Amino acid sequence: MTADADRKTSGVAVALAELGRAMIHGLAWAVLVSTIAPPSSVLVAFAGGFGGCLVGSQLGGSRIRTSAIFAGAAVLIALVAWLRASLTHGSFLAASFGPVGALRLASMLTALLVTAIASAATRAGSTRRAIFSVFELLLVAVAFGQLFVAHRHGSINRPFYLADRIIALGWDPTWLFLFMGGTATVFGLVLLLREQRFGRAVLNLGMIGLLLALIVLATPLVGMPPPPDGGGGLGLRPEQSDTKEGKGQREERGGASASELEFRDKYNPGGARVPVAVVLFHDDYSPPSGVYYFRQGAFSQYNGRKLVVSGRQDIDGDLIPHFPARLSQIANAPEVNENRGPLETTIALMADHTQPFALESPVEVEPMQNPSPNRFRRVYRAMSAVLTADYTSMLDASPGSSDWSKEQWAHYTETPTDPRYSELAAELTAELPARLADNPVAEAFAVTGWLGREGIYSLKNQHSGAEDPTASFLFGDRTGYCVHFAHAATYLMRSLGVPARVATGYALSESARQGGSSLLLSGSASHAWPEVFLDGFGWVVLDVYPERALDPPEQPMDADLQRLLGELARGASPIPLSATDLPKLRELARRISLTFGTWLLALCVFVLFLLYLVKLWRRMAPSLSPPSSLPRVIYRAELDRIGELEVRRRPGESREAFARRVHDRVPAFEPLTKAHLAAAFGGHQADPGQLRDQAAEVRREVRSRFPLWKRFLGLLTPWSWLRSK
Repeated sequence: MTADADRKTSGVAVALAELGRAMIHGLAWAVLVSTIAPPSSVLVAFAGGFGGCLVGSQLGGSRIRTSAIFAGAAVLIALVAWLRASLTHGSFLAASFGPVGALRLASMLTALLVTAIASAATRAGSTRRAIFSVFELLLVAVAFGQLFVAHRHGSINRPFYLADRIIALGWDPTWLFLFMGGTATVFGLVLLLREQRFGRAVLNLGMIGLLLALIVLATPLVGMPPPPDGGGGLGLRPEQSDTKEGKGQREERGGASASELEFRDKYNPGGARVPVAVVLFHDDYSPPSGVYYFRQGAFSQYNGRKLVVSGRQDIDGDLIPHFPARLSQIANAPEVNENRGPLETTIALMADHTQPFALESPVEVEPMQNPSPNRFRRVYRAMSAVLTADYTSMLDASPGSSDWSKEQWAHYTETPTDPRYSELAAELTAELPARLADNPVAEAFAVTGWLGREGIYSLKNQHSGAEDPTASFLFGDRTGYCVHFAHAATYLMRSLGVPARVATGYALSESARQGGSSLLLSGSASHAWPEVFLDGFGWVVLDVYPERALDPPEQPMDADLQRLLGELARGASPIPLSATDLPKLRELARRISLTFGTWLLALCVFVLFLLYLVKLWRRMAPSLSPPSSLPRVIYRAELDRIGELEVRRRPGESREAFARRVHDRVPAFEPLTKAHLAAAFGGHQADPGQLRDQAAEVRREVRSRFPLWKRFLGLLTPWSWLRSK
């Protein structure tokens, strides 16, 4: 009877695998429904997915065509939609249960039927063809993926209904998301298991669990997965290709993106919504322009086509040359005077950058201890001489510096040889009032104002292929993005004798602070702008603000995420705990425990219901089965009956040996066993009446030889049939 035992073990393995898949279907549907339906529908969706999967396995073994199964599923789902509409728009349910009760009942019924139908069709197809397993994996991926769609782009505070509770305890919600991702992976791998041998299936699951355990243990060592860098963004961050090179090689080469600005027809700023840094303001500051400019690089040397980074040592010395290893003073920083005031900021980088940046004109920088290495790449402090004077006070300033040499003046005023630049600049300044005529600063403002009125902002343009992309933009359709506007303004101002350059970094409106002391920078804040040098002011931003744009405006960053990352950069707990917070935490813990306990209790009740349902079916099957199945189902029912009394087959024991061993206690079970084996292996069909009489005799012997209390406890045990073999 070894073959019989092997078949039984294989059958148990298959049954457990099907139950596992059914559980995964139910959980996936419950997760999907939880975000679009009332809580009462979630458990119903689990039941529908669980039961539909089991039905689908039976459909897969039937003779119904696969196309008919899918077509029937589509028709049934359409009927369910019609039924829901009828129930919610009719008056019967509303009169019986009230409007709210009618809507809740219709939602529960819809969740039950739709999940059951969809799971049945999906499982039936997967049973027949391996390619249909993709739909099962897609179900799991969508179910868990839509939970965390709000978490993309580094938004560690979303989804709120999961992250808020974890952040309230001072923990990093990324751990939960990592766990949920591992859970979804396990579910997907279980769906792919095709092993029929019980031992090998258990071994595969054990290996999966071991790998996940290694991931959990290794994560504290290597750190949490960082948000994506999202690309260069005007050369502010390393390009994707640079990340594949070694650090030393990258530093030696520098990269074109760090030394020059590219004119692109279809420009992608890279990681538009990915947070790349958070800036902490140590004091309040309102810029005269209403925009915070964080300068990282400057482009002032004309190479015959565009402006690039200068190779001279006496040019653009006001930049931060490299990430500081100690307190460093900026050589050519502007003085703190009546036009500029000191402002200290802390910059925490969440993505690699080609070089550091700081607010406007940095005076000194120094490294800081990283309060959250899992979240930030590096942290440094910058003291800046920020502009405090308004722009009208600059009208009396002289362009350039008296300390500059002729070579420096020539460097900052070099323009293309195209005469149209100087001609256009002369036309623009000719419209100035007489009192501002020949005022270089007023002329510079006239240039930026005209470009703002006449230019059209768009990332999609057609100028990169031109010999002079700036001329193609300025004397063409005037449609481009910040690199075009910055070059055009710089060339025009240089044509007027005003020293100018193009700077790059990040630019955000003052309103983006949203009343807080932290400012979150994302890839969408990457920007290039023109600057002019004024005596007593230093390099001043004179940006162009196009009045027309073909691209939709960027949405502000999440205020909660900005505040949270700012707190992390300070090294503080996201929500500091105090004595007044303890009652809130107790209430939070109580709610979480109550919710978890409710769901756990509901799940236990549902499992018990299924166990009792299967037990009842196995017990009633002899009354409902055809004569050809009676030897098997009658034997199974009586085997369950004596199994409830702890009378079971031993491992490796044949059915005949088991019947002989229990002969003294249940003699009638031996002829019933022989009839079952004769029908199973010999094809001999016993007389149905005789089989029923033998089963009745077994029941009489059980009643007479086993106490009532033991029989009653066995009847109440819902899982007793699982041990029958």
